[in-house]
Amino acid sequence: MDLRGILQDLAKDLLGDQKMSDDDFEKIYQMIGDKVDNEPPPRFAFIGETGVGKSSTVNALFNAGVEVSHTEACTQTARGIEVSFNELEGVNGALIVYDMPGLGENRLKQKEHIALYEKVLKDVDVALWILDAQNRAIASVQQYLEVELKSINPKLLERMVIALNKVDLVYPGETHWHPLANLPSEEQENNINGRIHDVKKRIREVVPNWKGTIIGYSANRRYNLPQLFDAMMDAVPKKRQWVVASRKALADFLELVDPQLLPPEKRRQRVINQQPRPSKMSDIVASMSPEEFAKIARDKEAFLALLKERNL
Repeated sequence: MDLRGILQDLAKDLLGDQKMSDDDFEKIYQMIGDKVDNEPPPRFAFIGETGVGKSSTVNALFNAGVEVSHTEACTQTARGIEVSFNELEGVNGALIVYDMPGLGENRLKQKEHIALYEKVLKDVDVALWILDAQNRAIASVQQYLEVELKSINPKLLERMVIALNKVDLVYPGETHWHPLANLPSEEQENNINGRIHDVKKRIREVVPNWKGTIIGYSANRRYNLPQLFDAMMDAVPKKRQWVVASRKALADFLELVDPQLLPPEKRRQRVINQQPRPSKMSDIVASMSPEEFAKIARDKEAFLALLKERNL
């Protein structure tokens, strides 16, 4: 529903049989529309230790094209990535994602990274702490939360989202992941749920008032990305949630599902999306020699045949 529809329903709920004049409604609608346009976009910080897949998660969620390194820590600064999205009524907007450097890379960088975390975390709406779902050792994470980060923005930590990445590698391993359905096996799913339960208990040992959510997902397989995105949106402070996107710029994990397992409407959409896109007329003309262009311009039938051939 668009902004106007939301306001109309709200007015009915509040006023009952009483009616608001069209002029009064338009004034309120304009005031709220201006507020939507001028409200700063939601800001999210992707934080955690080095090598857990922060940049991969940003890429998977928003197709941001962030450099990903599998051999060394590559995020040395807080990269603010602006992601375009559609607000209510299709007004152009954005959300800001900070891809933070990994903690624990080395002792020389640690002080610098903590200072950067302090600067960024004081000014974001949501912190997303990413963990490697395979790694059961969480003492270092507890240390960061209890000592370094609790003093920066305690309210932020209380609603922090915990994201367990790489659940496709959880025991008994990726060979037990269902590749056609892009889902964990029953044994894997039980172990993933066990990891979520254990992490929840460990986080509350050092942040007793934590009321956030834990989501198990795989950036590589795009598994559970919508659930992760919803958890991020739900963690936005209540007074700011109305600026959140109604359209989610997510990579679709169904792209990795065998077409035979998709419902008919998804299967049809897959076929449509995989069809070659028509070329632009300007690109076609630019590839022609002057002689070819002159010839096609003089012959209407040849021109129409070219358009049909190129799906234009």
